Amino acid sequence: MNGTSSTCAQMTDHSFTVALDQLSSTQGLDLQRIQPPTHDIHQWHTAEGAHVQLIANRDRPMFDLVLRFKAGSAFDGDKPGLAALTFELLDGARVAEQLQGVGAIMEHNITRDYAMFMLRGLSLPALRARVMQLVTQMIARPAFGPPDFSAARKRLLDEQKASNDVDAMLLGTIEAHMFAGHPYATAHTGTTEGLARITPEQVATFHRQAYGSGNLEIGLVGDLSLEEAETLIAPLVQALPQHWMAITPPPLPITKGQTVHLEQPSSNTRIWLTLPLRAYPTDTDYPALLMVDKMLGASFESRLTTELRLRRGLTYSIQSVLVSRDAGCLWHIIWDTRPAYRDASLALVLDLIKCFGEQGPTKAECEFALNHFAGQLLRLMADSAALAKGLTILGHRKHPADQLAHYLDKLAVLEPENIRQVARGMNLNEAFIVTAGPAVDQQPLPTIGEPASP
Repeated sequence: MNGTSSTCAQMTDHSFTVALDQLSSTQGLDLQRIQPPTHDIHQWHTAEGAHVQLIANRDRPMFDLVLRFKAGSAFDGDKPGLAALTFELLDGARVAEQLQGVGAIMEHNITRDYAMFMLRGLSLPALRARVMQLVTQMIARPAFGPPDFSAARKRLLDEQKASNDVDAMLLGTIEAHMFAGHPYATAHTGTTEGLARITPEQVATFHRQAYGSGNLEIGLVGDLSLEEAETLIAPLVQALPQHWMAITPPPLPITKGQTVHLEQPSSNTRIWLTLPLRAYPTDTDYPALLMVDKMLGASFESRLTTELRLRRGLTYSIQSVLVSRDAGCLWHIIWDTRPAYRDASLALVLDLIKCFGEQGPTKAECEFALNHFAGQLLRLMADSAALAKGLTILGHRKHPADQLAHYLDKLAVLEPENIRQVARGMNLNEAFIVTAGPAVDQQPLPTIGEPASP
């Protein structure tokens, strides 16, 4: 017996809230009402077209500033690597050293959708002014000189060579399949051939377009009044190019399901299961999709962890990751297992997803997921840097200013049936599965309660 017969058994609804209601110490408490801290959000568009959102926080004499440009590799066109090379030429590393001298730190990264700069500094007026002078010089007035150009291209080529671990290989295989023919098809660092063909003139043109003020979302959190915030960002937005906005990439292409095995010597087999979801954070059923992800694999108490790790000992860790992009979502499920259980563990995961769509979650799972989201939201709102980043994401997605305040409310009103319907809509026939490990004879699942054989 391989133990699969109990996989789709109806789960017992042991509601945590019902259990607490039996305790005398919890009487009179509303255990189902989670009230996150709220912030007043000021938002406006500058005369140059940049969208700004500010949360004033006087607790500490500092501020967090996030600049999010629609300047990712999806806008490379026929020049793979153009966005990454332009981003690299802004030379954030050099400016970061100068910022440290005025008590500021900066991080930056680029994806297929955007280029982002995250800055933290002291809110003293003189220091603020110097910080923004450096940032404005870096982003709005970069010097695209030949020596810098060659060095930046070399850094990107080195980064491509360094991305050779198992997960990078599996993700590259997945994205090559999922993004075929789409602007996302090329890695954000471009290609060796593409980088070799890009000229300084093409970089300058891309910069004039993608790094325009109308292409910019700004998030600000910290010790700033509205007037001080306007003064802080004015030099930057006024110095940026204007009158160009990026067009949202088309939806992800429809692909057929496929399973690919990559032969690799290893004591374990790495498995990535990916579903393309033509879903967007602005969709009305997106909150239910978040709950599906949380209940199935995005927490230690999820169904996948319970079944594969705790009950069967097939893996140490299994997780699901919902990746939201402008063109749609990818839902990844990732785990390691012994090579002999590659096929059996994969069949089990597919069966668990199917069963969740047939039966939906229990009330207890809904309560736990909601509390888990509440904890995440509380941590986000207590971290000013994360909050500033979140403001730019909300602004980019055209969410209302009170989105954070009502986020939990949207999750709390979901019934198990709402969540089941979203899970049921997941088309497992579109799943792309890629595994990496040795080729060995496959074994059936171990009996529940017994350790998996080595």
